[in-house]
Amino acid sequence: MAERFTLVLSGGSALGAYQAGAWQVLDEAGLHPDRIVAASIGAVNAAIALGNPAERQVAALAAFWRRAAQYQPAWQAVASLWGDGRARALQSPLMGSPAVFRPRLPGALSLLPGMPGDSGLFDLGPLRRSLRDLIDFDRLNAGPTRLTIGATDIETGEAVRFDTARMAIGPDHILASCGFLPFFPPVEVDGRLLGDGALSANLPLEAALEDEQEDSDRFILAIDLIRRQAGPPRTVGQAVDRQLELLLSDQTRRTLREARQVHAVRRPRAATTVLVQIHDDVAPDSELRPFDYSAQVLEARWAAGRRNLAELLAMEGRERAAGGGLRIRMRTGTGALEEA
Repeated sequence: MAERFTLVLSGGSALGAYQAGAWQVLDEAGLHPDRIVAASIGAVNAAIALGNPAERQVAALAAFWRRAAQYQPAWQAVASLWGDGRARALQSPLMGSPAVFRPRLPGALSLLPGMPGDSGLFDLGPLRRSLRDLIDFDRLNAGPTRLTIGATDIETGEAVRFDTARMAIGPDHILASCGFLPFFPPVEVDGRLLGDGALSANLPLEAALEDEQEDSDRFILAIDLIRRQAGPPRTVGQAVDRQLELLLSDQTRRTLREARQVHAVRRPRAATTVLVQIHDDVAPDSELRPFDYSAQVLEARWAAGRRNLAELLAMEGRERAAGGGLRIRMRTGTGALEEA
């Protein structure tokens, strides 16, 4: 029975540099997924990689994250002498990211009484340009790796999936997957107003476990940018981070709890191994982490993704669930593998 390799990439905006570092390790190890299931910035990383020849995928990801970086202005350099991440955290919301977003003046003004309404504080126009510059969409849609992207219907709350096995994916589908309210506006696709896949499933494991080839053994590697455990927040910026972490990590916990029941019903004869690598090595002064596109932080996240995934593969290898069944293992950036 042939085994299949599925890669699952969560959302997390600027945290996505971690996934790009992990992709580099997979590329160096010759591990190429048959399918990728992704949401938000995970969908961006996946589309950039799959929209380029195999030998150019890491370079294309590196080009995107270099473009995305905000370099430290003089005022921030002075503020950072005190080790306070607040100056760094404010840089991207105030100035945007050259490859991802820019402040949206109508969105900011709509907060004031008497001003016209608007549904997003930032504009993803720079990301649209980056996608067009860096992705060959014909290659993406016709290539050997199936791509599934998650979004959410803003009006009904329904999870929406775009899948190259059934349709052609374009820039609007990826942008819709990144429309995390109220920061980024929703995108209209085929008459539906769609927002971030994270609003329904930030780590879309459920979609990965639902597969037409029910009897094939599978190895699922999930790169989750959202940590579950953290210390108490000391600032408003850290409280915003913790709110998102609690909301999004709870989605993942529920999915993992339900996964064994789903697997037993739908794939009783197949063996599935799920490894979840969680990005949780965070500097104590970090604030508004998903918006921190400062160059030094993105470089550190890429390096952490490389290091953590190399450690994961060295510890776990590609050991499989034996004789059918589902085996789930989770690893943080600072800890050992644990059964989930």
